[in-house]
Formats: sequence, structure tokens, C-alpha cells
Amino acid sequence: MPYIRYFGGRPPSSIAEHVTYEDPNAPCKRGLAELMANGRRFAEETCHEPTEKANALEGYLNSNPYPGLEHVGGIGLVQAALRPIDEEITAIEYQRVRGEVLNANREYRERSACELAKNNNPQRRASSEHESLGWRTRVWITSFTEMDHHVAYALGRKSFAYMRVRDPHPSGLTAQLFDIYHPSDGGAEQALLEGLDYAELLVDLLALSGYGAAGIGRVLGTTVPYCRMEEEFQLATYGASIFNTPIPVSPDQFGKELTESGRLALRHLRDGLSASIPTLAFSAFWNLLERQAEEEARLGKLRRMVKCQTCGAEREEGWNLKSGFEAMYTNAGIDPSLFNRHRSRRGSIQHGAKAPTTSYLNEVFQDLAQIQVAAVVAAAKEAGIMPGTATYLSAIWPIAMFSCRAKKDRSVDIQFERVSVRAGAGTVPQRIAGNAERAVQIGMEMPAKIDPLSLPPIQE
Repeated sequence: MPYIRYFGGRPPSSIAEHVTYEDPNAPCKRGLAELMANGRRFAEETCHEPTEKANALEGYLNSNPYPGLEHVGGIGLVQAALRPIDEEITAIEYQRVRGEVLNANREYRERSACELAKNNNPQRRASSEHESLGWRTRVWITSFTEMDHHVAYALGRKSFAYMRVRDPHPSGLTAQLFDIYHPSDGGAEQALLEGLDYAELLVDLLALSGYGAAGIGRVLGTTVPYCRMEEEFQLATYGASIFNTPIPVSPDQFGKELTESGRLALRHLRDGLSASIPTLAFSAFWNLLERQAEEEARLGKLRRMVKCQTCGAEREEGWNLKSGFEAMYTNAGIDPSLFNRHRSRRGSIQHGAKAPTTSYLNEVFQDLAQIQVAAVVAAAKEAGIMPGTATYLSAIWPIAMFSCRAKKDRSVDIQFERVSVRAGAGTVPQRIAGNAERAVQIGMEMPAKIDPLSLPPIQE
């Protein structure tokens, strides 16, 4: 295999021991991104089959030069024939150029790390206009995007996000610390919930912009945009927690050969009990019940009656899934009349009638306990496994409130105020549950672990 060096930013497809410039702004890559985009547009407009598109793209790239072709892009070994932009070199020349490229890459990494360290500054402040909105919610977000440091990104007319710290990872996902400035009609507790809504919107936008996964890594808290010496301010965080004691499981509880229906019911149940937000839990439990409703209707011989629009005669047509739902509700000790409300709620969740804002999730949470119990009873019947206890307490928005005061030595005195948890107990009928007693605790560990990054900058 001959040693080669190539020009521009596109290496040969058969290259081995490849060493190339890592800097995306290296001279060899100038104009390449635009050329690739134009080439793909050309291929999409002129061809239909994937192979034809690939050939058309390659032909376009080979016939349209770009500024980067004036510079060496990298070196390596190839087995295939050389391209016009490749040049065979000696082993000595290969080692010399390889050293130059590796040195350039090391300098680029050091320069990038230095630049990143200089720009990463969690103490930077927003414009006075954005600080006047009243509140700052600080969150870590992971995505396949990179935002500019300390520049306002509008999330609407009354909310703006500033990226303060960037932490790249080898996977390509980047963790970024954002300050979201926004108003609120309530105090810090309400502002935290509203700030989370804006954070979710930011994540939605980043998922689309980065064409990939995005999520909230951690909500550090909500405070005023800045504080002054010896002036009290509030800090709202998600530091509270809910604790359900574990349930012992004996070997004789397992061993039944589950049907595909039973396995699917268990999977939906696990998704619901493990969901991070009420809408996801509701959807999982509903999917379980919907899957089991036909079987309940079949066992109860509950047929659906339809009326002919022409003559008015009634006839049977399929199984009555609503009656199947109502039978499962009755078996779980749930009022069957709740079905219509739950079905309406399911429609708004699964068909996109409302975005999952904190206020809407609170509404969903009010209905979650009933549908959760119905799903647990249905799954227990299908799988032949009883829950070990009758009670499970789920919670949302476990908010902890603190009173803070910046002292003259720039330390911050933090005093715990209260915990606020929206909790709902799912109570399975005793005939379905085991004998274990579950203890439930709501609160937070003291002394509280407050992330210093959650505190606002101090104005002198």
C-alpha cells in the first residue's frame, strides 16, 4: 500500500492509518461543507434511488473544486488507485507530514481547551432588560448542539436563555449550563415550575436544531437574577424526595410461564411505574388497559352494538372495549364512570392536544392514581403475580425552599424553609395485594446539599 497525502478535506474511502486535521476551520476544509450541501441537493433533485444519489453526489464533488483543495488535508495508506487530489509520497515524507498534522491537532486541542476555559463562566450576568423579568432558572441540558457563550437566545417574548458553561463529551453529546430568565406571577416556588416549562421548550428546540437526542440533565434551581450583600432572597430547588420502603420478594412468586400478552402487560406497567412525568405514566398505564380491554370484553361476552343509519336496526359488531375498561375498573374498585374522563385525558395526552407544561402535568396527576391502580390490578391478573403491598406513593414537583443571604465575605448563608410535594397514593385493593407494610416518607436529607452553581451572582 502506498503512502499518500491528499488535498482538501475529503480523504479517500479506502484510506488506512489515517491522520487528518481535527480543526473544523482548518484551511483544507474551507468551502467543503457548502459543497457537500450543494452536492446533496443536486443528487436529491436529479436521482431517486439511493445508489444513484450516491454516485451523483460523488460525481458532483469530483467536478466542483473548493478552496480547501489548495491545502494538505491529511495522510495515510491506500489500496485503491489514487485520485487526482492524492499524491504518493515516501515513507520519510509520510513521517514528516504526519508529525506536522499531529502537532497541529495537539495545538488545536490546547487552544480549544484554553478558549473554552476562558468562555466558561457561571458568574456572568444577563442584560438589565432580561434580569428585570424577575427570575433566573438554572439548568444543565444535554444535546447534540453547541450554543454561543453568554448570548441571549429568545424562547418567546418574555423568556431568554444564556449558555454559561459548555462541557463536551466524546459521544458527541454536549452538556451545557443555561440561565433562563423569565417572569412569574407567583413566588420562587411557582417560578421554578414556570422555569422548568421554559427549560423543556429549550430542550424541544435543541432536539430539532441538533437533529438528535436532548434532555434536561438537572435543574439546579430558581432564584432572583442577582443578589446584594445582606439582602435576603429565596432559592427553590428540586431537593425534596419521597421514599417508599422496599418490598421483599420470595422465589416462589416467580416461575409462571407468561404469555406474550402477559409480558406486554408487565412491560407497560413497568414503564408507567418508572416514568419521569405524569403524562408518560398515564400513557403507559392506558396502553396496558387498552391491550387488556378486548380480553375482558371477550371473557365477559361484552359485544358492541351498532345501529344502521338507514333502517335503524341494531347488530353486534366486535367487542365492546368500553365495557372491557369498565369491568377492569370495577375489579380494581374504581368508579367505572371515570372512564369517559380518563379517555378524554388520554386523547389530550397521546394526540397532542396540550403541551406537557407543569400546569397540565398537575392536571394529569389528579387522574393518575385511579388509572394506575386499574393497570396494576389488570397486570396482576394477567401475570399471576401480586404486588407485595397495597400502597405506592408517587410524587411530582418535590420542591425545597430556602432563604439565602449573601454575607460581606461573599459566602452565602442558607436556611431551610419548607418542602412542598404534590403526592398521590395508589392503593390497590387488599384482595390483590400481599401482606407487606410499606412505610412512606416525604422530605429531604439534612443538612441540605446545595449546589453552589444554583446561587445567583452577587452585585457589589
